[in-house]
Amino acid sequence: MRIFIPAVLLTALLGMTGCEPEGPARDIGDNIDQVLDNAVSSSAPQQYETVAPTSAPEPEVIEQQKEQLQHAAEEASQEAQERLDEILENTLEQP
Repeated sequence: MRIFIPAVLLTALLGMTGCEPEGPARDIGDNIDQVLDNAVSSSAPQQYETVAPTSAPEPEVIEQQKEQLQHAAEEASQEAQERLDEILENTLEQP
């Protein structure tokens, strides 16, 4: 009996550590993915010139794509930071 109770308690504790976290932190990874997907899809109306498959893209097209990707990354980063600040604020307000 002395070995049985600690073994049961140890098993219960190990089982609890495998559970997903509760609260606002549990879905932060999903939120970051969603923000990135939204940023990329919001910049969908792109105006690219059609380039023949064998030729290299024009420097202007490359620069435009680079600016659009940078803009999307900045928006996603800003939205993720705002969401993280909101989560931290809500977490700090809880007792």
